Formats: sequence, C-alpha cells, structure tokens
Amino acid sequence: MKPIPNIKSVDPNLHRDVAQFGARDMELCMQCATCSATCPLSSDSQTFPRKIYRYLQLGLEDKLLAAPEPWLCYYCGECNIDCPRGAEPAETMMAVRRWLTTRYDWTGLARRFYLSDAWEIGALLVVALAVIVLFMVGHGPIITDRVAVNTFAPVMWIEIGDLAIAVILTLFLMSNAFRMYRYTMAGTKIPPTVYLREARTFILHFLTQKRWRKCGEDRSRWLKHLILVSGYLTMMTLVIVFIRWFQVDDSSWHFTSIFGYYATAVLLVITVEMFRSRLNKEDAVHRYSEMSDWLFLILLFLTTLSGILMHAVRLAGWPMGTYVMYVIHLAIAVPMLVIEVPFGKWSHLFYRPLALFLVAVKERAARDSQVDVEDVLIAVGETFMSCLQCGTCSSVCPAVEPTAFSPRQVLRQLSLKPAEAQSLDQAVWDCLTCKACEENCPRAIDLLEVMRRVRQINVGQHRIPASLQPALTSLEENGNPWGGRRDRRMQWAGEISIPEFKPEDDYCLFTCCTTAYTLHNPAAGQALPRLLTRAGVSFGSLGLQENCCGAPAFQTGAHQVYWDLERTNQEVFKTRGIKELLVTSPHCLHTFLNYYTGLGDRIAVTHYTALLDQFITSGGLIPALKLPLTATYHDPCYLGRHSGIYTPPRRVLESIPGLQLVEMAHNRADSLCCGGGGGGAWYTGRPAVGSPGVQRIREALATRADCLVTACPYCLRMLSNAVREIGAQDRIAVRDIADILLQSVEVKVAAETTLPEHVQSGQEACHV
Repeated sequence: MKPIPNIKSVDPNLHRDVAQFGARDMELCMQCATCSATCPLSSDSQTFPRKIYRYLQLGLEDKLLAAPEPWLCYYCGECNIDCPRGAEPAETMMAVRRWLTTRYDWTGLARRFYLSDAWEIGALLVVALAVIVLFMVGHGPIITDRVAVNTFAPVMWIEIGDLAIAVILTLFLMSNAFRMYRYTMAGTKIPPTVYLREARTFILHFLTQKRWRKCGEDRSRWLKHLILVSGYLTMMTLVIVFIRWFQVDDSSWHFTSIFGYYATAVLLVITVEMFRSRLNKEDAVHRYSEMSDWLFLILLFLTTLSGILMHAVRLAGWPMGTYVMYVIHLAIAVPMLVIEVPFGKWSHLFYRPLALFLVAVKERAARDSQVDVEDVLIAVGETFMSCLQCGTCSSVCPAVEPTAFSPRQVLRQLSLKPAEAQSLDQAVWDCLTCKACEENCPRAIDLLEVMRRVRQINVGQHRIPASLQPALTSLEENGNPWGGRRDRRMQWAGEISIPEFKPEDDYCLFTCCTTAYTLHNPAAGQALPRLLTRAGVSFGSLGLQENCCGAPAFQTGAHQVYWDLERTNQEVFKTRGIKELLVTSPHCLHTFLNYYTGLGDRIAVTHYTALLDQFITSGGLIPALKLPLTATYHDPCYLGRHSGIYTPPRRVLESIPGLQLVEMAHNRADSLCCGGGGGGAWYTGRPAVGSPGVQRIREALATRADCLVTACPYCLRMLSNAVREIGAQDRIAVRDIADILLQSVEVKVAAETTLPEHVQSGQEACHV
C-alpha cells in the first residue's frame, strides 16, 4: 500500500481537481450558509455543505481529506433549490465524494475510472473477457442430454472463486477504509473501547442508512434504497455463503429459493424505478448524472436480467443455452463486483457508515469543556457574544492551515452548553496570538483576550500541555523559559564587554531570553551592542539580575508566574534608576508598554530598530560598505500588528548601499506569523510539516531573495528552524537586521567598496 503523502497546507488547484468529478459552481458560493440552514442533516458539529465549499475555495486539501461531512450528505437536492446564487451544493458534495474515493484508493484505479469512461468500460470488458476465457479453457464436461450446471461449472470451483473474489474485495475495501480512517482521525487519540462501543453505529447505518429518512421531501427514496440494498446483500449472501444449495440442478425445493426470488424481484423492480427517476430531469436531484451513476445500475440490472434468463432457459430444459447464459451472467456480475464495488459508485455504501461511525467515536470520546463561559464574560465582557460566525478570523489565521484550530469555532463553542473540551479547552493552545484575527474581525472582537482567558482557566485547573510546563517551571526557577542557568545569562555577549547599567547611562539594554540562551551563533545578538558603541552612546545591562519580561507566561495564561516576574522586574527597574529601556524583542516591548502597571509613565521603552533608524537619520551611524544583497523583510507580529512599527526597519535596510529590498506577498499588517508567539516556540501539539514558519520561508523563497531579515529573536529562531526543516540552507539565510547593518558600518571606507568574498558566500554570512 502506498503511504499517505504529506499534504500541502494550501492547494490553489484543489477546486479545479474536484471540478473534474462533477462540481460546477464553487466560485458562486458566497458563504451565506443558506444550504446548511436548509439541510436537515447539517448540525453545529458537522456543518455542510457550507464548510466543504469553504475548504474548496481556500484550497484546504488536508481539511477536505479529513472531513466526514461529504459522506453525511444523502443527495436530496433541497440545497440546490434554496441557494440564492443558483449554485448546485448537492452536486458539489457528490463530486467531493467521488474525489475522496479516489484519494482513499491506494491503487490509483478509482481516479482513472472516474475521470475516464474509456478506462472504466475497458476495465469492465477486460474482466468480462477474462471470465469468458476462463470458462472456455476450464469448464467441466458439457452434458447436452440434460441441464447439468454443476457438471459444467462444479459448485466447488464456483465457491472457491466466490471466496477469492470476496477476499480480494475485502482487502481493497479495508485497506482503502484504513486510509480514510487515517485521514479522518489524524491527530486524535481515542481509547479502543470507544471504537468497540460504537461498532453498532457502523452496522446499523450500513444495513439501514436510516439517517436518509430525514433527508428531502420524497422519503420513498430512502425506502427504495433500503429495499434495493436488502436484495443486493441477500443475493451476495446466497452466492458466497449458500452457493452449494443455491446452485442446484434438480428441481427440489430449498429454503434459499425464497430468498433468491425475493432478491431477483427487488433488484429488477428497483433498478428499473431508479432508471425512471434518473431519466426525469425535472427532479432537482437528478439534473446531472455522471457515467459512474449509470454504470452500477446498468450492471446490476443486466446481472439480474441475465440471471432470470438463465433460470428460464434452465427450466425450459435447454442445456447449451443454460451454459451460455451462465457464462454471460458471470461475465456481467464479476466485473461489477471487481470494478464497481471497491473503485466505483458502490463504495459509498461502505464509506458513508464508516464516516458516521468515526463521527460517533469522536463525539463519544469528546469530553465536556471545563470552561465556564461566565468566567470568560466577566474577564472580557460580552463583545465576543456578538460574533457573526462569518469565519473571517479563521480565514486569516496562520494556525488554521497546519492544524485544526479555528478562532471562529472557539467563539462558537463558548456559545454552546456544554462546549467540547477538544474544540475549546484544548484548541486554544494552538493560538499564536499573532493578532491577524483581530485586525480583520468586522465586529472588533478582542479574540486574543478570549484565548488568554480560556488558557488562564485551564492553567488554574492544572490543565496545561506537557510541552509548555518546562518553560513555565524554568521561568519560576531561572527567570527564563529556556531552562538556562542564571549564572550563564550573559554568555551570549562573548568577548564584548557590556558594563553594568548605571543611572547616568543613556540606555539599559534589555536582552531577550531567546537571544541569551538559544541562538546558534551569538554574533546576531552581539551586533546591536557593537552598533551602540559605534554610535557613541552609553549603555549597560542588568547582567545576572535580568529576568524574562514574562510574555510567555502572560500569553499562555500562567498569570501567577507572570505577576511574580513583573513584580521582580519593576523593583529592579526602580532600584537601578532606569529611565529608558532598549529592548531587542518585540514581545518585551509589547509586554512592558501594555501590561506592566504604570511602567510606561516612568520609563521610555524603545525597540532597537526604531533607535537604529534614529541613529542613521541623525548621522550617528553611517552605512558605508556596499552589500550586494537582495533582502526581504519579515514583519514580526508583535512589532507590526501589535505595536504598529513597520517603516523604521525598512528605512534601515534601504539605507544600506547595494542592498535591494523586496517584499513578500504578505507584508506589514498582512504579514504571516513565524509560529513562535503565544507559547508556540515551546508547544509541540501542532504538526511540524506545513508549520507557519515553513509557510513563511516558502513565501520568502518565492521572492528569490538572498536573505530574510527580521527584528525579533523568536522569528530568528523559528524561521531558521523552518529553513533547516525544508532543507533550504543553500537558498536563503535568516538574519537579524542589526547584523546586516553592522556589516555596512563595520569598516568606514568609500561607499563603493565591495563586499569581501567570505561575506558574499550567502549562507555563510548567516549568523543564525
């Protein structure tokens, strides 16, 4: 079996691929959700067809593969009638089911059969010819003075053949079903006992398809389908299990004859009725039909008809006619089973109850949320209750594509009683606090405060992801989230002598914990002190008294840890007489200015990019060395969207001779997140493949820049990891803006001086 491939987060051609299977109108949908409101089977937890249209429009292939909703649709066609744009949601759902069938199939045959009538009909003819040839060379003695089917085709041979076909079909169906299970249940851990308890759900829906009773105005469609399936399964059971009694030459009565006549009558009458229904184009549900819709009915009808003719010829006592019709009957029935059951239309009879079974398993395993919505209301007010459920927040969230996280779903869950723990309590840990959702929310809802409040409730109830706990413990014990020893706080400075801060110094340099403990090459952190020295300003640091600003604790809801850090830092700042803090991390900037009580009134807090911009403007720093580089700038979320600083970093880069600045598709307020915010630098609950950092590096590679420049230690770390993850070290370097600037002012020579050869070597110039 082929392994399930890594799915791209976004496939811009997804809608074109699905369109090949019969979808006609994906561009018409305006996400009004009329179709979902009309559908009697759509629910809060499984919303369709709207959700499926959303996945198609955004190209979310991995989410479409994991969605059980297409199989929960029974194709009644009412959504087609009520769509205000004249779209065909029912047809789109049918097309997605065909597409999913081809993705579950590891052989690739289902796709060929669905997309090529020649392939499907050709395969049927090949199997039919094989059956005919097999009987031509391997039949038993031909007796012509009487009908002797069991002599011509010994029942033991037929029984072995039936069992072989049953085993082959089972292997194909079960292996494809396992792929469906892996797609649908990816990332979920559910005890085996839950699967056993819900096994009856699969059996019930496989035998009855009882949910169909609620679907559409014509309830007789469900009854016809139920009768058809009962006849089909009856005939399959007779052929595979009771063939020794069912295939007889004498006219003696056996109880299996009753079931045989029932199955034959049902298959003949119901297939004719379904032909009539499909030919009636006025019926909303049958305005369009694909070849795959017709073939199974045609083959089922011909199988039944040939069986009746064989029985009639047998009763008439015509031996050769009986043998010929027997071969014709099998030449129709076997291809139908071998081709249509595992690879074609019939497979929905298996996938649909399996989808319902998996949904039931998830619902049974889902625990009720431990979050009291009243606690959230008290903390953030009732604004979030005005959510329109428009989905704008989820459409711009960088965590939506690589994970199942959805800001819209979190707000939805808060309005439900009870909410699900997986969709609320656990989901909030995927939030990166990048603020993209708030920037685009039409109701100006403070979504981040909602996420933080739910996290705080989780922490208060001792429900916190295991991967975040070491960071919080280290914050309490060592004053940093990286597990670094306090006595090694200043090792990042290396040979640079950074004095203890004195009240008369111009700036107190506050270094991010990420710079102090995790950067692979300390030169990126050392660039700023070197530039400050060249600018001729006095500065110092708090040395071993320096603690984390507390941003990781605050954003993850560990408020007690944060308050302890804030209190300690406030006392140190006051005792040391600090008047101006120069911070290297946008997270420190945002935390000091927005959450430290009264600090902004006493102390000026400046991000180093703003100060470097001032130095260049005033002539304190002169970029003189020419750097023939093409660079693209990554706006850190907490410097850009959170703090509104977009222009100063770009002015710094544009001041460097020879450097060409190119923009990525998403820049400034529309910048993509690196994945490090909101605890993302430590949280391991989201998949590595397709992470936000990888998405950003791929976007940077599209600009053909030599290096991606940023101004945040978190971004340096996350994006450097992403470069290594996709093996792009020889294509792009991730660098700090101070490091780039330092190369230009390091040697004060003529502006036309070229870059030394060792610096021109691209990735070698990367200090991270």
